[in-house]
Amino acid sequence: MYVLPGVAGMEITFKKYYDTLPESRLNRRYKKIDIALKAPEFSEHFDKGEQKEYKHKFKIEAQFTNISEVQLGQILIDKYLEAAQIITAKLKKEDLFDHEDFNKVLLSIKEKINSDFLENLNTTQKTEVKDDTLARANKLRTERQITNKPKNKLIRDLRVYYDGLPNKALYPYDYIYSEIFLNLLVRAGLMCPVYDHLYIQVAKTMDEALKSSFSIENWYVNGLSVIDFDQYQTLSNKEKENVVFQMILAGLKDIATIDNLDQNVIDKVAHQITKQGTDTELHFKTVENDHYTLNITYFSRSMEEECPVFFNLTDKSQNLTKRHQIGKARNSQLRLWLQKITLSNKKIKIQSSDSVRGQVWLKGKSSVLEFEIAELMKSEE
Repeated sequence: MYVLPGVAGMEITFKKYYDTLPESRLNRRYKKIDIALKAPEFSEHFDKGEQKEYKHKFKIEAQFTNISEVQLGQILIDKYLEAAQIITAKLKKEDLFDHEDFNKVLLSIKEKINSDFLENLNTTQKTEVKDDTLARANKLRTERQITNKPKNKLIRDLRVYYDGLPNKALYPYDYIYSEIFLNLLVRAGLMCPVYDHLYIQVAKTMDEALKSSFSIENWYVNGLSVIDFDQYQTLSNKEKENVVFQMILAGLKDIATIDNLDQNVIDKVAHQITKQGTDTELHFKTVENDHYTLNITYFSRSMEEECPVFFNLTDKSQNLTKRHQIGKARNSQLRLWLQKITLSNKKIKIQSSDSVRGQVWLKGKSSVLEFEIAELMKSEE
C-alpha cells in the first residue's frame, strides 16, 4: 500500500481506521449493505504498477508478500465467505439470503482454483470483454448511420492517433498531412453534425481501431483506418508519405460514410493534395484595401523544420503580384504569430498575440513586423 508523496503521517490515521475493521453499513431502504474487511494479503498487488513511484509507503509484513495468484484467488473466496457471515448476522426473518447455498457455491469455486483455472478464466473474460466492446462499437456506428443529423458545424480540427503503434511511428507525415487536409477541408466548407473535431484512429486491425472508436464527448468523432505497420517500416520515405495520406483519407471517408458527410468535398480535396503532396500551398489569410490584396500562404512542415510563410502581394491597378517569404513558424504558432494584420497603402504591419500563452509559445519570435509596400513591390525573392 502507498500514500501520497509527503503525506507519510497518513499512515497513522489509516491504521486507526484499519484496526476497527470489519465494518458494515446496512441501508434497508435501498436494500444495500456495504462491508469493509481487512485484506492485507492484497497489499502488494494494490496498484502494483504505480507503487514504485511513491516514496512513502505503508510497510507490508513479510507474511503478506509474494503470495501466488492461486492463493490470492482462494483468499478472495474466504473474504466473500466472511462477508456472508456479516450479512447473515444483520438479516431479519423476512430478509431473503440463502447463506447455505451461497457458501456451497463459493466453496465449490475455491476447490477449482488453480493456475489452469485462472488462466482459462482470464482468457474467457478477455474474449467476452473484447466481443462486448466490438459489439457496442458497431452498434453505435450503426445508430449514427441511421440518425441523419443536420450538417451545421464547420470542421475545426483534424488529428491522427495511433495508440497501438510506437511513439511518432507515422511522424512527420501524420503531422504534415493533418494540417494540409484540415486547411483545405475548412476552405472547402466540410460541414459536420454536432461535432467539429475529426480524429483518425489508426490501428493494425479493424478490431483494434474499433476499440478506440468511442467518443466520450459529442464535439469530436473518430474515423477508423487500418495500417500494415510491419510492411510500412520497410517502405521508402516517399512510399511512407503516400501510405499516411491514404490512411488519413480512409479515416475521413469512414466518418463520411457513417455520418453521411459530403464525400465530394473530401474527394476534391484529396485530388488537390495528390497533385503536390506535402508541397501543397495552404491559405492562411487574405487582407485587402482599394489598392492592394495581400494573400498570406504557408506550407505544412514538421515541428523541427517549421512552416515557411509567404506574402503574396498584388497591386490591383497593375494586376502585378510579388511574393516574399517572411519567416517560419510551427502550425500551432501561426495564429498567435500573425494575429493582427494591418494593410495600408504604404505599409503592412503584423502584431503577435500579447497574451501569456502567446508570449510562451512565440518565445524568440518578433512580436511586431513591418514591411514597406514599395520595397515589396520592387523585387521578388
